[in-house]
Amino acid sequence: MILDTTFIISLFKQNADAFAKGNELVDSGTVQRLPSPVLYELEYGAEIGGDGAEKRAIGNLAQLYPIIEITERLARKAGRLCAAADSEAGGVDQAGIDNIDPLIAAVADDYDEPVLTRNATDFEKLGVAVVTY
Repeated sequence: MILDTTFIISLFKQNADAFAKGNELVDSGTVQRLPSPVLYELEYGAEIGGDGAEKRAIGNLAQLYPIIEITERLARKAGRLCAAADSEAGGVDQAGIDNIDPLIAAVADDYDEPVLTRNATDFEKLGVAVVTY
């Protein structure tokens, strides 16, 4: 299972649905993977408006989940996924997808695993499976 930023933020906010989904994944033995762009988004948010506890929680994520680095191959795959979504929507930037979600989607595509997110629409446009909570 590929974890999106929305899921991690929901865990930090002690969202009951996110915790239930996380427990379900642990109980079923599902490997949960954290793409490095998710760390970027979390770190940015913590630096802009987070406190020490939030920064420590982000620092602990690498102990909890395997971090998937974006390689050249994944970056190129992300570009192809985003271009396909934009082409489907009518042209450059027409799909309305940010620059991070295609990188996360490329990891999901590479591992053939769904993205766990509250932001299903963008990932569906990118052609990857999605699980919500």
